[in-house]
Amino acid sequence: MAQNTRDWNDLLRLVEARIGHQLSPTDTTRVGWLLNSAASIAYNDTPWWERYLVLEPRTVSRGYINYTEDSYNVYGAGDPDSNGLYVRNGLSAYGKPAYTKYDSDGTTALRSIWSDSSTLWVITDHAIGAAGFPLYYFPSTDDTPPSSGWIALEGDSPAPIVQALSKIGEYIGHWNGEVFSCAGSTAGTAYPDQNGIRVTNCDSDDTVYVAFKKTLGADFGDGEQGTSTEVPAEWFDFMALHAARSWKASKGEQAIALADVQQAFDQALLKINRQGIYNSIGQRFRTYYGCDVSVR
Repeated sequence: MAQNTRDWNDLLRLVEARIGHQLSPTDTTRVGWLLNSAASIAYNDTPWWERYLVLEPRTVSRGYINYTEDSYNVYGAGDPDSNGLYVRNGLSAYGKPAYTKYDSDGTTALRSIWSDSSTLWVITDHAIGAAGFPLYYFPSTDDTPPSSGWIALEGDSPAPIVQALSKIGEYIGHWNGEVFSCAGSTAGTAYPDQNGIRVTNCDSDDTVYVAFKKTLGADFGDGEQGTSTEVPAEWFDFMALHAARSWKASKGEQAIALADVQQAFDQALLKINRQGIYNSIGQRFRTYYGCDVSVR
């Protein structure tokens, strides 16, 4: 459900149907602001939207988890030692960034992602820039590592997913191991402040698994000026009703019933409940800033 999207133009057509007439270009821009306001309301209401819910490893640096981190979460590799957090480690060939997975001592390099040439990305168990066959490789001229499509060479299949870390929008909790797959993982305590998320119960430099709601991202729109044409399907009806109601009210016209808007939003929330997120995940990701983070 939550990963499906609807097209922005379809959303505009639905708003026009709700207000009873076609929008001029100027009015379309104004309705776009109302639609994005509705999206922000939905996003802020709960941390449990599936498409924004993330659990990934993060670096604790000087007692803080930063809201943004230039690192990669590698998972799903047939070589288990290749999975984990790869942090930025300078540059490789042609000025492209390099990333390294370190041992628990924080200094011993175990695996690295780097550009072996202008057309090849590799994951290796030898030093960045050193000769040798890679564990996994992917032909690409991109300036950053590709997320999928890697090919196993010296490493066991399957090849991994290489996922850039998301920007934290709302911190939920953290653990000292991978939750649900690491039986010994223990919940930690933390609180947010102006410098990031202050961790109070681990070493000053460590790796933890953080549950969070990632940021909403780009505004929705026609694809111009960095907007996204893909609207979350679960918000589609609510966004159209909310924007249409606000528009009609601003024109002094008979407004759409608030109950209809609320019903559309309740239906979106109900889908979360039917997926069992509240019971299976929500009850485990409980945060009490500066007091306790518990897994229940």
